[in-house]
Amino acid sequence: MQYAVLILDGASGDPVPEFGGKTTFEASTTPNLDALARSGTVGLMQNVPQGMESGSDVACLSIAGYDPVVYRIGRGAIEGAALGIDLQPGQTALRLNLSYVENGIMTGYSTDNISTEDGHALGRELKAALDDETFTLHLGTSFRQVLVVNGHPELMDLEYETPHDNTGLDITQVWQPRVPATAVGEEAVRLQAAADLLADYVRRANEVLASSPTNERRVGAGLWPANHVWAFWPGMRPGSLAPFAQVYGKTCAMNSAVDLLDGIARLTDMRVYKVEGVTDGPTNDFGAQGRAGVQMLEDGNDVVVIHVEAPDAAGHDGRPDEKRNAVECSDEAIVAPLRAYAATRPLRIAVMPDHPTPLSTRKHSGDPVPFLVWGPGIAANGAGRLTEADARATGLACDPGWKLMGDLLLAD
Repeated sequence: MQYAVLILDGASGDPVPEFGGKTTFEASTTPNLDALARSGTVGLMQNVPQGMESGSDVACLSIAGYDPVVYRIGRGAIEGAALGIDLQPGQTALRLNLSYVENGIMTGYSTDNISTEDGHALGRELKAALDDETFTLHLGTSFRQVLVVNGHPELMDLEYETPHDNTGLDITQVWQPRVPATAVGEEAVRLQAAADLLADYVRRANEVLASSPTNERRVGAGLWPANHVWAFWPGMRPGSLAPFAQVYGKTCAMNSAVDLLDGIARLTDMRVYKVEGVTDGPTNDFGAQGRAGVQMLEDGNDVVVIHVEAPDAAGHDGRPDEKRNAVECSDEAIVAPLRAYAATRPLRIAVMPDHPTPLSTRKHSGDPVPFLVWGPGIAANGAGRLTEADARATGLACDPGWKLMGDLLLAD
């Protein structure tokens, strides 16, 4: 038996007027997912434990079969692992977004999904000007960079806003991390010093970007400049994560366009597949990702995880047609080849979002998401489609969601 897990990042959400009061799943034409749902098991899974941030670091770790309450790593450290960063004790890694702010308004949290080439060019400019014994910038994918801060673990205790949750809003007083209201006395002073340190880095970085040759070239080409950095999602050196093969007795491989999933894979000793044309937005080559998924199975991996970022990006950008297209392309170019593979070899398939990214809010939600599991030994439980309503109607709930991997997908 082999197993394929397809994560449609952020694909679920609320009903929206653009779809006549339907959700993205309900509005999408998905004949392959429909067929799996009719003959498989459908339900709701809770990937974000109560009280935790509804981010993909928490939710995707849960889908991978690890309890995010036990493994509180922090997204900066996970993405750092994908870049080969070996954090030392006392070092903190933060995500650093290259963003576009116009007249104080967060206009593009991703600088319109800036190319990795331009992201690296800007990163090199920032490194040349600002890297020192305290700050080291590491170049990531597209708008995503990782900032490592040496000697200030108190950064973990601050409160942070996320840029994608502030799209269209005045962010002049938001980007600086906050000292928790519960901090008093010397602790409050210590935390404020850390907040000021990071705020000063952001200020100096924005000054570098204001005179950036790369930004000048982008503006000349009619593109947005990346004129603002936003530091958030801190993490420190993770504790020991047992390898996936040790926990579940099966080999596992990952295919994703984003550093976060690669980081989870590297921390759990999964094999990482990098596929040309697989991106984190509407330019994603779904066909290449589907072919890669089949190749991963043909290579003999027991479990393959295919992560599609495009629905989440469209949700954050408030683009309903792009979000629906991402779901439909995944159905045609990824699910269909997996079904064809399953026609000749024993394969179980699981499909789910990690968290909702409702078009109405453009923000992540911690609500449960619909899932399906199909294949040998999996019984139908009455669902007609992979939708939020069908999942609720079955009455099946997997809470906590991290148990789905062992209790249903990999169960004999």
